Amino acid sequence: MTRFSPRYVPDADRHELPSADELGSLDLLGRMPIPLRRAFKSGIDKTLAQHRKTSDLSLKCCCLGGGEWYSPFDTLATESDSKRLPGMLVSTIYQDILSPSLLHHYAPDTHSRPMPLMHPACSAAGLADPLGVFRVFSAIPFVWLVDQRRLKGRKPPRVWADLFDPCWASEVIFGGWRPNTQVPYQDFNAYLLLSLFREYGAAGLQAFAANVRQLQHNVRTATQTGSNSREVGTIAILPWLQAELCPRRDRTMVIWPEDGALVMPIGFMIQAEAEQRLSPLVDYLNGPDLGAVLKRNCYPSTHAVMHSFPEQARLKWLGWEFCHQQNFAAEQQQAAELFFAYHSAQERRACN
Repeated sequence: MTRFSPRYVPDADRHELPSADELGSLDLLGRMPIPLRRAFKSGIDKTLAQHRKTSDLSLKCCCLGGGEWYSPFDTLATESDSKRLPGMLVSTIYQDILSPSLLHHYAPDTHSRPMPLMHPACSAAGLADPLGVFRVFSAIPFVWLVDQRRLKGRKPPRVWADLFDPCWASEVIFGGWRPNTQVPYQDFNAYLLLSLFREYGAAGLQAFAANVRQLQHNVRTATQTGSNSREVGTIAILPWLQAELCPRRDRTMVIWPEDGALVMPIGFMIQAEAEQRLSPLVDYLNGPDLGAVLKRNCYPSTHAVMHSFPEQARLKWLGWEFCHQQNFAAEQQQAAELFFAYHSAQERRACN
């Protein structure tokens, strides 16, 4: 599974999720990264309030809160009637929205509005869906937070393959969670593992596993990196936001890999017949207000006008050919199983 989020769910964020029979009445069903959820929901609420001033047509939106992730997105692909689906979906790229049967319901037509011009780094990385179904407006970049004191004369990594060098044995941390060391990880960055597996194969994943000290929550890693804690190492793979929030920036540095920060696209899908009716929501998703929120929180807008990426930044990701033609869930599971088999063997050797 792939989640990069706290397990704590504030009571204020709890709400009743729509049932399968209610999904068709929704104009928008949204699932944003947890650090963005309140700001995103606030922007949606303001958009709806403004819309009510000029139209008799009300729009109904549901944005997942707290630690909610799977439901009701995990049921959408089984629906055969587009009228029983929300008019618009907003989400990060994830296996439950990549089903061809679901994408079919959100295919654009000749009257669909073009997306704003993409940032050159996003265009170069191929973030624009050639089918025009998943319309990308933001991304989650994964970068490296490096403890300069722990380098001890070693040069910091420059490209992703550098993380496979044995000099980093037990020095790499990335996102994951388990209640105790006696049970498997229940949350982890499977997207990272899938991406490494696709680019570098089983041998690369095995070399990476040999260098991973442990998995732990991104926020915990960000707060500990640069300290003397034994729970962190020299290199942490983190979302850009968490890396920038590290309190010990005098001892650490944020590195964007030279061959590209790994990015997870965030976008929306909209049923063609609903596009004109939902134009206020489309305007919000592509507009400057949300763009500024995204930029401020290091979940950069992919629109060129926002200038949200560092100069010379490069990006990389799985690509649309993979997303549209391969079994995302099956390959992600294979990558995870291989990694944990390698990592468990490494842990056993360390104990012996």
